[in-house]
Amino acid sequence: MSTATPQPPVPSPEESHHERTYRIKNTRMRVDPPRVVDVQVSRSQINALEQEGFIVRERLIQGELLERLRQAADEIEAEELKNQKAGEEGGFGGLFVRNLIDRHPTFLEMLRFEPTISVARAVLGPQVQVHASVLRVAYPELQNQQVEWHFHQRVVPDPQPAFFYRPVVLDNLIYLDDITLESGPLVVLPGTHHVDEDIPNGDFSDKPGQVVVTVPAGSCVTSHSGLWHKAMPTVGGGKRRLLILGYSPVWMKQIDRAGGGLTDALRNSPDEEIRELLGLSGYY
Repeated sequence: MSTATPQPPVPSPEESHHERTYRIKNTRMRVDPPRVVDVQVSRSQINALEQEGFIVRERLIQGELLERLRQAADEIEAEELKNQKAGEEGGFGGLFVRNLIDRHPTFLEMLRFEPTISVARAVLGPQVQVHASVLRVAYPELQNQQVEWHFHQRVVPDPQPAFFYRPVVLDNLIYLDDITLESGPLVVLPGTHHVDEDIPNGDFSDKPGQVVVTVPAGSCVTSHSGLWHKAMPTVGGGKRRLLILGYSPVWMKQIDRAGGGLTDALRNSPDEEIRELLGLSGYY
């Protein structure tokens, strides 16, 4: 049986934000203003993210924004299905679409979504970029909906050289539909981002200490890219729409390179934060 790890208690409104202040160590610049981050979760939630590798924020997005994201997802889905059948990309029995912020104005609005950006800055540092923006749609009528145990950023050599550091992306899984045991929930192994272990390819089995995440629509699971996780098969209900926003330090290579779409108009923006989020500044 799967087990559940308790999440930190839901903070009161007064505790749900805290500040982190950074200084970029750059002696070549005369003006070196501090970077103050309004982190839109509590300190205990950040601690849980650091220790367990994930946090769950139920109903983070609701109301009009949730409905617009659903509509945008449906429009992208309909456009993609004109050129491919669901299940052809990635072998997971669903639809997988990258680079959403360049493809739809509603997803472009998420470029500056502080509830996720601020958490990324709290654990990755103040200079972050949108590493990926992805839509995944799962369908109960298709086969091979489940996803094996895996982690992201699979570039770690064995043995590790002395100066190698694991690249880290902070992934935010925003569920646009209710996630139940039937709709194919996420399953995570808490704390595995801290350890160097292997799970064989093609392993879908239950593991001791795993957590099955079932959440209402609009909820967000934020996780370390090195956390082992899998997805259970979609066996009932309607389709499951998932928006993934990934953040990385600005000096990492992006999976979804911005450009060739809606972000082109922002490439020469005088707003340095926008350019940084697009991966166009903040590094040498």
